[in-house]
Amino acid sequence: KTAPMTLPPTTAPQPEPPSSYIRTTTQSYISRAAHILGPDRVHAKGKSVIRPSVRIHGDYGAVVSIGRYCHLDEGVVIAPTVVDLEVAVDDDETKKNARENFPMSASSSSSSTGFSTGFSNHRRRNRDAMMKQMRDRFLADLSPPNHNDSANDKDNDNDNDAAKRTKPRQKALPLSIGSHTRICRNTVVRSLSIGSNVYVGSDCLLHPRSVVKDCCVIEDGTVIPPDMVVPPFSRVRGVPE
Repeated sequence: KTAPMTLPPTTAPQPEPPSSYIRTTTQSYISRAAHILGPDRVHAKGKSVIRPSVRIHGDYGAVVSIGRYCHLDEGVVIAPTVVDLEVAVDDDETKKNARENFPMSASSSSSSTGFSTGFSNHRRRNRDAMMKQMRDRFLADLSPPNHNDSANDKDNDNDNDAAKRTKPRQKALPLSIGSHTRICRNTVVRSLSIGSNVYVGSDCLLHPRSVVKDCCVIEDGTVIPPDMVVPPFSRVRGVPE
């Protein structure tokens, strides 16, 4: 008789102690290890979970709205879109530059959108390292808007005028996340809005001014380029060329 097959012991994940979370009056659970910057501008409707190492930027001066029954996993970064006041949000030249930086070779239908990653076989092995580099650059670009108040201009020397001309006045746009939406580990969101009933996978990058409509699935490691609008009931994966 053959010996019965034995499986290696598995360790069940240990539940986090309730004391590591703050329960709000709207029944949301926020980890004490999460970073809520500018909490007066972060509006959560309730019954959501915000895990450790989540960073939400309410310090940009724009409201970040989170719906009900949302789940933000570890390492998620939420930051509003920052635009120059001298350039309109729907400026054709801005969209042209975005398309040149992210040419989309995609096959789309009513249910799915897939980007051509442009990776050859030997480069696919380095895909994780490339995604990490993209994420690091993406996070390095995070900075509050340069309000450049005219009231402070009178107190500055002429030497600062040239520097101010190179940094135009900026404004952060509100960011909204619908209800029943889950954003998984290490994803960075700088969109204008994410709808309800949306699943965003791990290690995704959602660029400024992008919009994700309701009932969508963004698969792991997906990059949503600037100004892209993901229609409802879509499934998106891959990285633009």
